[in-house]
Amino acid sequence: MKPVRLFADKIKDNLRTDIIGREIVTLERTVSAMDTAKQMLKEGAIEGTTIFVEEQTRGRGRTGREWFCKSGKGLLLTVVLRPAIQPESSYILMVFTAVAIVQTIRDMFKLPVEIDWPNDIVINKKKLGGIIVETQDHTDQSKNYIVGIGINVNLKKHELPEEIGQPATSLTIEKEAFIDRTNFAKALLQNLDSWYLILKDERYDHIVDKWQEFCMNIGRRVNVRNTKKEFEGVFLGISKDGELILQLDDGRKKKFKVEHTIMNHQPPSGFVSS
Repeated sequence: MKPVRLFADKIKDNLRTDIIGREIVTLERTVSAMDTAKQMLKEGAIEGTTIFVEEQTRGRGRTGREWFCKSGKGLLLTVVLRPAIQPESSYILMVFTAVAIVQTIRDMFKLPVEIDWPNDIVINKKKLGGIIVETQDHTDQSKNYIVGIGINVNLKKHELPEEIGQPATSLTIEKEAFIDRTNFAKALLQNLDSWYLILKDERYDHIVDKWQEFCMNIGRRVNVRNTKKEFEGVFLGISKDGELILQLDDGRKKKFKVEHTIMNHQPPSGFVSS
């Protein structure tokens, strides 16, 4: 089936949100939706401005990796946010976003989607999408953040990007049906808005608890590399400050900053119950 373009007026129709989606822009092609959002910030974009892009020529993910998705087959969007948080607390933006994505997909499609720490969305260990958060233009008066989301929606198997070390999938493959991207976009914006209002209310514990409920890594034995050292243990979750919590083999608990940490799973045969 030929891809149907996303249109702002159709997404806005009966959209019930307070902040996210107050202004919606749809673009057919751009270099990077994140860079487009940066430019719009310079031009005075309001909080909640959401940019949907059909195709990116140089989309990017966490740690500078490129994100590719065939035109009209994914849901690629960026959202401009201005929460009253400092950059060191920006982890909560990735956390609430992941929760909203998982909740939307579980509710709409009844698929076993999960969060793969720190920013991937997966189904049966196959990558469905990802999240990126960038900080912009910080002063004492202005704290701007851009949240980028990429989800494989109507891609067929031969159209999927080749992920290094991890297979990919799409909603249409898992659901075995064509997905209406406009309806999906509406539902996602509404869930993003609901969870963002919880964040604005500073109910961080509630957001983190839900994230841990959806995270596939909890209780699994992993290797964690931090700068030049490597540690082994059981992944317990994340702290209120967004740090990874690892229970070492000697019983001690150690925390790691997300931005300086790489985590790899150990084979199931090596799992040790706590």
